Amino acid sequence: MRYMRIFLFLALFAVSACGTLFCGQRQTILVDSAPSGVEILRNGVLLGTTPATIQLERTNSPVLLTARKDGYVDQSIMLNSQIGMGGVLDGVFAVLMITGTTGFSTDASNETIWSYAPNQFFVDMVKKGEENLPENKLKMFVSKNFDSLSYDAANGAGQSLETLAKMTGKTPAALIPLILNCDYPSALIRALGVE
Repeated sequence: MRYMRIFLFLALFAVSACGTLFCGQRQTILVDSAPSGVEILRNGVLLGTTPATIQLERTNSPVLLTARKDGYVDQSIMLNSQIGMGGVLDGVFAVLMITGTTGFSTDASNETIWSYAPNQFFVDMVKKGEENLPENKLKMFVSKNFDSLSYDAANGAGQSLETLAKMTGKTPAALIPLILNCDYPSALIRALGVE
C-alpha cells in the first residue's frame, strides 16, 4: 500500500505542470480566407499564406494579426488570451493540494496556462475601392468588433450591438440570438445574410 501511495504521488506530481505537458508553449492557429492566398502577418513578419496553419507562443497578451493581399483592404485579426485547460488543471491540483503550487507556478512562468481564442479564423477580404459598399462595411464592422458584439449580446446591450442594429435595420433583440449562436465573425456575417 505504501508503494501505491508513492506511485500515486509521483504520478500526480508528474502532471503538475499540465499546461506545459499537455498544451505546449506554442499554439496552432488556423486561418483561411476568401479569396485564398492572403498573407498573415504579425508586426510586419509573414507567418503564412492562407489557408495557413501558424504557430504562436502562448502569452497572457492579445495578439494582433494582419491579413493582407494586393488589391484588398487589410483586415485585422485579434486573438484574445484566456486561461487554457492546462491552467485550469493546475489550479484544481493546487487547490486540492495534490501538487501544491508547483505546476501552476511552472506554467505561469512560461505562460503555458494561456490559450488564444478563437483558434481558427475565416477572413472575408474586401476589394479596395469597394470598402464603402454597405455590405462590405458590415463585413468589416463584424470582423473587427466580433468580441465586443459577443460581449454586448451576452449582456443584452452595448454600443457595438447598437451600431450593428443601425447598420442592419434589425432590433438589438433580434440580433442577440444571432450573435450568441455564432462562434466566428464569418458565421455571423452569413447569419446576417451578407455574402
